[in-house]
Amino acid sequence: MNPDQIILASPQGWFQLKEGSCLPIQPWSGLDGSALVVVDFEQSQSGVQACKGKAEYAASLIEKAVRTEGLVEGPLQVFIHRQIRHTDSTLALYTAVPLDAWQQLQTWAEGQRDHCLIVPLASLLPAMATEGRVHVLRSGTQLHAYSESEGKMHYAGATALGTDVADMQAPLRALMAQLRASAGGEAGQGVLWSSTLTDELAAEQALASRLAELSSQEVRLVPHVTLRGESTDRKSSALPHLIGAAGQKAVQASGLAKLAWMSESYVLPLAAMIAVVAVGLGGFAVFSHQLAQQETQVAASMQGEMAGLRQRASLVSQAAPAPELEPSLALTRQLGHAAIYDPIQMLHTIRRAAGAAVRVQNVQLVKADATHKARFRVDGVVIDGRNEELSRFLSELKLEGWQAEPANPGDGSVGAFAYHLKPVGHKSL
Repeated sequence: MNPDQIILASPQGWFQLKEGSCLPIQPWSGLDGSALVVVDFEQSQSGVQACKGKAEYAASLIEKAVRTEGLVEGPLQVFIHRQIRHTDSTLALYTAVPLDAWQQLQTWAEGQRDHCLIVPLASLLPAMATEGRVHVLRSGTQLHAYSESEGKMHYAGATALGTDVADMQAPLRALMAQLRASAGGEAGQGVLWSSTLTDELAAEQALASRLAELSSQEVRLVPHVTLRGESTDRKSSALPHLIGAAGQKAVQASGLAKLAWMSESYVLPLAAMIAVVAVGLGGFAVFSHQLAQQETQVAASMQGEMAGLRQRASLVSQAAPAPELEPSLALTRQLGHAAIYDPIQMLHTIRRAAGAAVRVQNVQLVKADATHKARFRVDGVVIDGRNEELSRFLSELKLEGWQAEPANPGDGSVGAFAYHLKPVGHKSL
């Protein structure tokens, strides 16, 4: 996913990351080119929720839980960023935001001249959190931490009073305490630190070092891109790397919108491939024309031979068979009538139609007589004697192309039946 620009919409302001620069922009302004908008919703709740039942119901259950806690008021929009499914439950990483805030953002994005897709901030957490590894993401004064281990999810969040290194000390301790409580004190596989936007990458390194002391684990920075700010200052952001790692899973959009976005990245490769195919088809057309001319010449040379063969075949067809061959010919004709249909295939067809409620006792290939062509006879018993099962059996056979005609069953038990089967549309002689 390579947009023309990345927009960071946060409580600290809106910033445009484009062509190696990072500049503040007015909220809700028009954009030139395609964009991915990473949104740090001001009034929102992110977390991990265990949901009973099917995974499809997770959003509704989370909405109910968030309403009960009362942290987000009014109608809600719940985003599911990641799910881990178990036998009778689902763990879900989610973000719940006010519905009117989401609708306002969606309306603005749809009004842009080019593709504009929304990426909730918490959806960038799982991409870097491999098994047992913690991913800490800082956005302004907000700290988010996420990890997975042994089929479980762990999330923690904390808020600082400011963005200085000193302001982050207490939130860092609170963050690690939450993670230890969630993970039951299990040791992790290291920590990755990232920042949506920072004025000093050295400050992020200092925070990572402090986190290493608190967690007794190795803490490494996610690759950050250095960007030109206003005048001569520099900024750094991990968003390009995080978006690349998360892919389209992080985007909150319909499948059609994602498809439209992805299709544009394949326009040039597809055009090149079509050109190559066109050249190949042109060469194949020339080759086919030459081959057709050669085949025409061969066909003309064979016409004389075919005329002689037709004459010899007509003489053979007019000759009467020898009397001693008549028994063999009769047997051949009988076998020919019986071999119109494949008995093995018919057995499979009847077995599928019977299912568990019908027991097939006999399948017989009846040879042709004066009134009927070769056909099949099936004898069986409906196990529970229900007419519904017999009707289902006959309907399944009809769907397979076989019409049933009643016959006298050889079994007098309850539910016994016998039918002659012939292809649908097949008439007796």
